[in-house]
Amino acid sequence: MKKLCLGTLLRILCDAKLPTTKQYLFLSDLLSTVKSDDRYDDSKFQSALLSGKNNLVDYEDILIFDKKTLVNIFESKIKPNFDENGQRLVIICVRDVLKEDTTINDSVTIGFEKEGYTKQDLLNKQIFPFSAFLANVYYYCTTQVENIPYKANIKEVKNYTKSQIHRIDEVQLETEATYVASTIKLTLDPEPFNRVFKEIKDIKLSIPNHNELKIYRLDVVNNEFDYTKLQDFITDNIGRYIYSRGQLNKYKLDPRSTKLAIESLRAYNKRVKSNPSTTHFNEIMLYSFLECILGAPKIFSKMELQNSSGTFESLSSGIHILTLKQGGRLFNQLIFGATESLYGLEYAVDEVLKQVLAIKSTSAEEYKFLESTILTNSFDAETNEALKNMILPQKGAGLSKPDNAFGLFLGYTVECSNNVGNPLYLINLEKQMIADINNISIYIEGKIRKLGLTNYSFYIYIVPLNDAFLDGENIMADALKVGEKWNLVMQL
Repeated sequence: MKKLCLGTLLRILCDAKLPTTKQYLFLSDLLSTVKSDDRYDDSKFQSALLSGKNNLVDYEDILIFDKKTLVNIFESKIKPNFDENGQRLVIICVRDVLKEDTTINDSVTIGFEKEGYTKQDLLNKQIFPFSAFLANVYYYCTTQVENIPYKANIKEVKNYTKSQIHRIDEVQLETEATYVASTIKLTLDPEPFNRVFKEIKDIKLSIPNHNELKIYRLDVVNNEFDYTKLQDFITDNIGRYIYSRGQLNKYKLDPRSTKLAIESLRAYNKRVKSNPSTTHFNEIMLYSFLECILGAPKIFSKMELQNSSGTFESLSSGIHILTLKQGGRLFNQLIFGATESLYGLEYAVDEVLKQVLAIKSTSAEEYKFLESTILTNSFDAETNEALKNMILPQKGAGLSKPDNAFGLFLGYTVECSNNVGNPLYLINLEKQMIADINNISIYIEGKIRKLGLTNYSFYIYIVPLNDAFLDGENIMADALKVGEKWNLVMQL
């Protein structure tokens, strides 16, 4: 019977690595991923581990080692020692060992990930991120099982790995999903957006699916955020936010034309009066980030969904669609929006994830609403046809029904002392923003796992404000009060 232990894993890795990789250097790098020790360079010490004559002792550091860092080290230092066939062989052979190892129950987690890494999970799935897979198996072998009792079992895998080369198509390697330009046109121009917002830092969350977490700032004047450019941006694009593509096409006018501006302000004023609890600042921010940064065209903004009440009361802060490519395969995601601006960033995360859970619970109804809307030709002909192909793919089209994903906008009040000179304040502000996104990324990952949301993609955009509780409503009010004539329009 084969046994999953460190000696077995090392034997599989040594047999699958590139021929040009020297074994003693490879093993030294592998053992040194967590801590340095002169013994790891000793070929006799390495051989004792490979054969099961010794256990790996004094290696407790891996228990408290940052797991994201561990995966990154495997990606940068260990993965380059294998070509794609070698990576697949490692995965196939480890799975073969797991199948035979009856001492491991199906529910046992092979590694440190809480989701997707039970024995049963690894035996069932077909697509693997190599570095994360190997880091988890290595963690299990160095923390959960000894080596010495299994000398005979380790011998069983000697020369086994290379003999499985004919099976490499049994598994696929997960590659980073990449954005593909959508067949549906964006409604916003990214260039004006980029003049308003400055990206400070982006982070990839340690969750299985494609994601991004980014933080941006506005202009800073006299140690406070200046909303002038943002208000101009909102004024120029309020019509794109309010109206559907079909409605915009009816105007056949420049988006900045007086007629469209007047009608947009009238429509906005009417809808806010009908639902005063929604200021729409958060929603128009999310709409802007999803289009201009993620490249995900809107299907419906929050304002359009609000206007569709009576047909279906959507809980989303907007619905967008994103096209991605991974491993040569095209796929689409329906992105449902959730937004919140609160004083504290953790509070904003908690509230926005409550919205996510509510949207998730009604996802079937959301999809039926989209399906009925598309089938009744509610968009312009070009968009309607594209949406049919993406959301309602025909059999044999090579596409599957899109997965659901979530787009989040978070506003918060940044805590940064302004009792310093202006140049120093700006330096301190960006340092504080970087600290904020680093801390909240760990919090978000924990919440996503705790709430059972790891099967979803998340696209999260954060913007600090002077006063997150009050500023959103004031920004919208100031953006839409552009001169005396607009005040008259708003009263109509």
